[in-house]
Amino acid sequence: MHLLTSTAVFTLSSPLTTTTLYITYLNATAYHEGNPAGKILYELPFAVPPGVSDTPRFPVDWSLGSVGFDAIRKALGGQLKLSAMAEAGVRIGRWNQMIWFKGKAIGANVRP
Repeated sequence: MHLLTSTAVFTLSSPLTTTTLYITYLNATAYHEGNPAGKILYELPFAVPPGVSDTPRFPVDWSLGSVGFDAIRKALGGQLKLSAMAEAGVRIGRWNQMIWFKGKAIGANVRP
């Protein structure tokens, strides 16, 4: 997470060994101890090749003034555990699917 540019980059690990999948849509909210910290709405498709790769820089709409955002600000230069809920569009070949993701204890490096 980059506070000054209001962006976030994620490292993804594709379970597929020979096929590139595409994320076609992302609507996600990050939480710290149940409090909203920031929201991402990204509607441009991007490739997730086999193996490990980074996402594009996603614009983040920070929840300014919230307890969650304050925790991120205090973690500047360090790491923080967040939870997240997201709806994402996934495409593999001609197959398209919307999926719901709920994760917790996601490690986030917080950069200026």
